[in-house]
Amino acid sequence: MEPLKEIYLDTNMIHGWFRNFMISTKNSQLLKIPSVLEFLIGNGFVLFTTTLTKIEIFRYIRSEWGLDEKFCNELWGTFIKSFNITSIEVDKVELGELLNLVSKVSTRKKTLVNLMHLQLAKKIDLWFLTGEENLKERYAEYYDKVLTYQDLRKLFG
Repeated sequence: MEPLKEIYLDTNMIHGWFRNFMISTKNSQLLKIPSVLEFLIGNGFVLFTTTLTKIEIFRYIRSEWGLDEKFCNELWGTFIKSFNITSIEVDKVELGELLNLVSKVSTRKKTLVNLMHLQLAKKIDLWFLTGEENLKERYAEYYDKVLTYQDLRKLFG
């Protein structure tokens, strides 16, 4: 396995922080940092995310919590700074490449956004950390630098 230091975070790896932030704010409690983030920071990984992740998080905090655009941006900025995450601005995914991929591998509808993340991780040549076990197994021929959190804990636990 190639050296593992720089990691692209799937949205499901950071979603818990935003959920915990909103719950702690609503209930006037201390913010609980998800164990995945504590582990990543504690082990010195260099973390990356993209505009696609930002879109998914904004959709969540706007739709589920009713936050306005200004607060969404402030909360995103707080998150990025708190964990020293590099947010890579991307304008597009390669739709032809995704079409080719789903033509070869049977894919569920809800997996399409995850495939976009996988494509971006491949494009910027980063390890992709996801909670979706099937991405690692089903799409290994497309991109083999995919790990689940459980895999990562086994390697660095």
